[in-house]
Amino acid sequence: MIVAWFIRVRQHSTTMKHQLTTLIPETKRHTSFPFDRAQTAPEHWRKEREQLLLLLAEREAEIHLLRRMVFEAQRAGQRRIARELHDGVAQQITAACLHLQALAGRYRPRSPKARATLERAIELTRSAADEVRRVIADAPPAALETHRLAEAICSEAMALQRDGWRVTTRIADVGRLPEDVELALFRIAQEALQNIRRHAGRCRVQVTLAREGACVRLEIVDNGCGFDPQQTAAGRFGLAGMQERAALLGGTVIIQSHPGCGTRIAIRIDMETDDETRMWTN
Repeated sequence: MIVAWFIRVRQHSTTMKHQLTTLIPETKRHTSFPFDRAQTAPEHWRKEREQLLLLLAEREAEIHLLRRMVFEAQRAGQRRIARELHDGVAQQITAACLHLQALAGRYRPRSPKARATLERAIELTRSAADEVRRVIADAPPAALETHRLAEAICSEAMALQRDGWRVTTRIADVGRLPEDVELALFRIAQEALQNIRRHAGRCRVQVTLAREGACVRLEIVDNGCGFDPQQTAAGRFGLAGMQERAALLGGTVIIQSHPGCGTRIAIRIDMETDDETRMWTN
């Protein structure tokens, strides 16, 4: 519900910005002097402009407050999830890792391929255990602690390639971004690549990360089996999570897919337009 309020307020703010920007050209068409010279502008235009600026500032303040409410709600949810993970999933993953290590020590496979598969299984369970511990500790992913966003996303793409997918990357070094932006883009990339693992079948995958001024763009395309977004999006938590993460930062997510025709997921976040209201976490 908080997210819905936030999106409605943001849309209202965007509408007001449009009204303000269209007001100026209209004034110039009906007068022979620049609008920004207050001493020569008609009084009613000056007052309307001031009212719009005041309302715009109020809407931006509401957006900031709603974002803080969303953040606090997320933190409370994370604490509840952390307790559940600690008591359940974390213990099971640790036990699975110990069993795999014992298996590798006692019954070492003769086949190089079987050994590589077992080692990869141990590596994945260790990674999962580490990630669960980080979620419990409410810390950023390890990949973003030690690498830039570009390197972290490239690492996820290469992991998919090692497991048999044909992956190409066009990943530019976008530098350091605000922590909330980096985390959102990394989690969206993770979710998109995991969806390819689970649903797309063996296929070609292209991952693109680029920055154009204050705008950062992430795109993940595959030629897998595809799906019907109208039937799937409502029931697939991962897709809804992508859209929610981007919306909280004023960004957009475009999901294009069709059965048998692959999938394209494009994310765009304009950090300049959202800079005044973003709640920085670093």
